[in-house]
Amino acid sequence: MTTPAAARATIAAHLTDALDVAPHLATLTAADLADRLAADGWEITCTTHARPVAPRARETSRARRLAARLIRHAPVDGVTGR
Repeated sequence: MTTPAAARATIAAHLTDALDVAPHLATLTAADLADRLAADGWEITCTTHARPVAPRARETSRARRLAARLIRHAPVDGVTGR
């Protein structure tokens, strides 16, 4: 089975963004990586499954306090007035 073009494009985009790889090299690398994975028996499909997300109650109180402190100290901009 061949890897969907959307999967190859997504891999290339991540390589470009995360590793600052030139777009044409990222595209070639993504294609090569997908081909090697397929040769090893891995299959990348277009189906997406929902990942469980931790409910807000699971957030630690320390993380909530940190977020509140960072928001309070955020610079004021002209658009939102914050």
